[in-house]
Amino acid sequence: MRRRTFLGGAALAVAGATTAACSREQDAGPRPAGVARISYGIWDQLQLPAMQEIVAAFRREHPDIEITLQLTPFTTYWTRLQTSITGGGAPDVFWMNAPNIQRFSYYDTLLPLGDRLAADGVDLAADHPENLVDLYAFEGEQYAIPKDYDCIALYYNTELFDRAGVPYPDETWTWQTVRDAVAEFRDPARGQYGISSALDRQRNLYPAIFQNEGWVLDGARSGFAAEETIGGLEFWTDMVNSGLAPNAMATADTDGRALFLGGQVAMYYGLPNDAVQAYDDPAVRERTGIAVLPAGRRRGNVIHGLANAVNARTPFPDAAYEFVKFLAGREVGEIQGASGSILPSFAGTEGEYLASRPEFNLQAFIDQIPDATAYPASMETNAWERLQETYLAPAWIGDPGRNIADASRALAAEMERVLEAEANA
Repeated sequence: MRRRTFLGGAALAVAGATTAACSREQDAGPRPAGVARISYGIWDQLQLPAMQEIVAAFRREHPDIEITLQLTPFTTYWTRLQTSITGGGAPDVFWMNAPNIQRFSYYDTLLPLGDRLAADGVDLAADHPENLVDLYAFEGEQYAIPKDYDCIALYYNTELFDRAGVPYPDETWTWQTVRDAVAEFRDPARGQYGISSALDRQRNLYPAIFQNEGWVLDGARSGFAAEETIGGLEFWTDMVNSGLAPNAMATADTDGRALFLGGQVAMYYGLPNDAVQAYDDPAVRERTGIAVLPAGRRRGNVIHGLANAVNARTPFPDAAYEFVKFLAGREVGEIQGASGSILPSFAGTEGEYLASRPEFNLQAFIDQIPDATAYPASMETNAWERLQETYLAPAWIGDPGRNIADASRALAAEMERVLEAEANA
């Protein structure tokens, strides 16, 4: 292990998701000569059928490599991955996300892929969004390969819009259009609001910050003291303080998607897979529209996506690499897209995704990628993102006396302490 043991320093407080504590018991017993058995850790039940199809496709090309899928709920994924990597028995290949990639890379727990990709003539940036590829590199080395991506779009309830006589959102909408519209939907008797304003960094905070020309992270500097960043946060807190959007207490137990499904908000900012996870009800599908995000000072969004990484301690590094290389190809993108469970990152496979859910304007997500900024991340992402909830939440309760500017500046100061400690580690 590099510099410190994996469990040392800050106890690797990873938020997130990985493989069931997969022991090597499955490898016990005789193995046919020349056969490699590797495990693949994932966390999304909705993607499981597509992953099974992908494994079958890989096996047709590589009959000498057996793959075992290991599904672990996101709520325990990262804790179990941390434990199994340290103690042995972690999956050979597993899903990785932006908040955790640098920390896992720093401790030499991931297999470097750059030389192998170069030897095979694989140019990831030619087939996947470049800023997403860069997101999974650390200190000049590629440690994971993108599999999918997402950004944020505006979901709206056509029934509530028709009832209020408000035109449907489109690419001409701006922040001012939103401010003008939300008042038309406010109905205290029904507990109804125009838009969900939850303290949700990926859906709400980061897009608004980038749309106001703000920023979150630059090396050891926090962007939360910047006036542009504060202005982005004010887009939300101004509506909360005016009583036109639910406050933090109203969204603490019921997130924006749930409020939207229940007809309590006319709009919310959502992810591509929200269209899969939450819209089994035909009546909800019928009344749901999707549009690009309203523009602030400029158009802006945040791009994130999952990637596949290889356990540095796998006994089958060559087989594991062949699998992740296959996972980064066109065939896998087409399978993922056709499943409708996720937006594949391989260029040119979006058509299958669009065709999988024709009732939704999923093109809205794809159209915004040129305006998207990569999800902000460092080695201690989870630590300073938790600070956002601590420092910003009091400004989300609907009390104008709780100044978001002061809260954001205090957050910046504390965040920079975390970043300084990270830089000096």
